[in-house]
Amino acid sequence: MTALKSANKELKGMMKTVKIQDIDNLQDEMMDMMDMSNEIQETLGRSYNVPDDIDEDELMGELDALEADMGTEADGVPSYLQPDKEEPDLDAELNLPTAPSGNATA
Repeated sequence: MTALKSANKELKGMMKTVKIQDIDNLQDEMMDMMDMSNEIQETLGRSYNVPDDIDEDELMGELDALEADMGTEADGVPSYLQPDKEEPDLDAELNLPTAPSGNATA
């Protein structure tokens, strides 16, 4: 019986610190956040009028044509991303004089 009285006293003490208005405000905030979350989900879930009956064979044909236009090589790397066959000779291309060696005179 003493345990029940003690628990009852503690519960009453805790209830004094809880304000119903705070709980109502918290629930209102939670509902607002749920509404906002639902709006975001609806916005992200839009279909943007993409037809359901897309012909995949036609799309693959268009993709093949685009790859042919871009010059895709056999290994799947486009020709514009392929490394150059020959490395340029930068020394000859820049035509720079050689750096002097020895001690500098003041």
